[in-house]
Amino acid sequence: MAKALYISMLAEGHVNPTLGLVTDLIRRGEHIVYYSSNHFQAKIEKTGAIFRSVDQRAQRKLQEASFLLNSQPEEFLLQFLNALEMVMDTILDEISNETYDYILYDAQSIVGTWIAHQCNLLSIATWTTFAFSHDPHENMGLTGSGDMKRKQERLAMLQEFLRWEKIQERKKQLENKYDVPLPGNFLLCPGPGDLNIVFTSSYFQRNSEEFKDNYIFVGPSLPDSSNLGDFPIEELQGKRVIFISMGTIVNQQLELYQKCFTALKDLDGKVVLSIGKNVTREELGDVPDNFIVYHYVPQLDVLRQTNVFISHCGMNSTSESLYFEVPLVMLPIINDQPVIAQRVKELGAGVLLDFQNLSSEDIKQAVHEVLQNPIYQERAKIISQSFHKAGGHNKAADEVFKFTRTMTKR
Repeated sequence: MAKALYISMLAEGHVNPTLGLVTDLIRRGEHIVYYSSNHFQAKIEKTGAIFRSVDQRAQRKLQEASFLLNSQPEEFLLQFLNALEMVMDTILDEISNETYDYILYDAQSIVGTWIAHQCNLLSIATWTTFAFSHDPHENMGLTGSGDMKRKQERLAMLQEFLRWEKIQERKKQLENKYDVPLPGNFLLCPGPGDLNIVFTSSYFQRNSEEFKDNYIFVGPSLPDSSNLGDFPIEELQGKRVIFISMGTIVNQQLELYQKCFTALKDLDGKVVLSIGKNVTREELGDVPDNFIVYHYVPQLDVLRQTNVFISHCGMNSTSESLYFEVPLVMLPIINDQPVIAQRVKELGAGVLLDFQNLSSEDIKQAVHEVLQNPIYQERAKIISQSFHKAGGHNKAADEVFKFTRTMTKR
C-alpha cells in the first residue's frame, strides 16, 4: 500500500472527474489524503479518501479577490498570491510529520506543483480540461476575434500588471520562501507532472500528437451512480427530448431561459430546463406546457434520453453529452468553454452560437438543424467511441499504479 496526497482545485468541474480515479486507487489498497473545499467533503469521503479542508480564510480571500479582477487588478493579484501562501503553509504544516510516496494534483494548481517540489515527490497531474501543449492562452480560448478578442485584451492587461514592481516583489518573496520558481503568468500556468492523466480521449484533445508519452488520455470519468430525486424521468420515455443546462457557475441566465421558451414552445416533444439555484420559478414567468423545469436535474439520466443538448460547453457537460452520443447546441461564455465548443464544432458534433448576440430564432434554427441533420449525431457517436476506448478511471488507476511502482524520484 502506498500513501498519496491529492491537491485539487476548488471547483465542481475539477473535483468530479477525479472521484472515480481516487475510488479505484483506494480499492487497490492506496491511502489517499485529499485536500479540497468543504463543499466537496461528502463526495470525497465517499471514495474512501481522507478529506482535509483547504484553509477557509484562503477560500474567502480567493472569493473576495475574484470581484477585484476588473476594477483593481493589482489588488486582485496580491490577494491571489496571499491566498496561495495561506493554502501552502496550511498543507505543509499538516503534512510536516507525515510521509507520502507520491502526489496527485490538478494541473492548474500552483500549490500542487509547489508541494511536489518541496517534498520531492513523484508527481501526477490530472487534467480535467484540455491539456496545454505550448500556449495556454490559445488552449483556454483566449485568442481570436469578437468576444475572444476582448478576453485577449484583458489578458494582455493582466500580463502588464504581472510586471508591476509590487507584484514582482511579492512573487520573489514566495519563490525564495518555497525555493521554487513561479512562471511569469502564474494565473494560467500549466503544471505538468512526471505523469499526466488527461480526462479526455486523444481524438477529442486538440493537437494530441504534440504530447509526450507521459501524457495518458483516458477519456472522461463519469460517476457510476445517479440520484433521480423527484425528477419525472418517465415523462421523457418515447419522446423527442431537448435538454438545456448552463452548468453550475454561469447558470443565472433568466434572459436565455425566456428566449428558449419562445424558441421551443411549439416543439413536439419535451424540453428539460435546469435553472440552477439562483433563478426562481416566479422569475421565469409563464412556462410552456412542453417544458419540465427543475433547479437540479439528474444530468446523466436525462442525457441518456436526450436528442439535443443546449449547453455552456464546460468540459464535464460536453464530455457527458458526447459520451451518450448527444450532439450539442453550444453557448460558451467563459474560461475554457469557447475552445471546447470550437473543438466540438471542428469535429462536427454541434452548432456553435454567439451568446452575446443571441435571439430566440437563432436557438430555434440551431435546434432544428441538429435534429434534422443526422451528421451531428453520427459525429457525436465517433467521439463517444473514442471516449469508451480510452479506458476511463480504471485505465487512469492502472497507469498511476504502474508508474508509481516502477519510478522513483531522484
